Amino acid sequence: MYEEDKSHQFLMGLNDEEFSQIRSQIPIQEPLPNLDRIFNMVMQEENHKKLMTQRESKSETMAAFVVNTSKTN
Repeated sequence: MYEEDKSHQFLMGLNDEEFSQIRSQIPIQEPLPNLDRIFNMVMQEENHKKLMTQRESKSETMAAFVVNTSKTN
């Protein structure tokens, strides 16, 4: 029970905008993962979001480069 309470407290403390999906998925798992597993799942989600943000940033930079190169030719 103590571990379950701590897990719920951890999930409720997450930023709702960034982690709403994982925050709603974890509590419905049977059995509820332990706190270490939940933390690892959240870290994976955070790393995935960072990777996607970096990928989008690179795409925007490349698109701007292509537009600028096209204008000079």
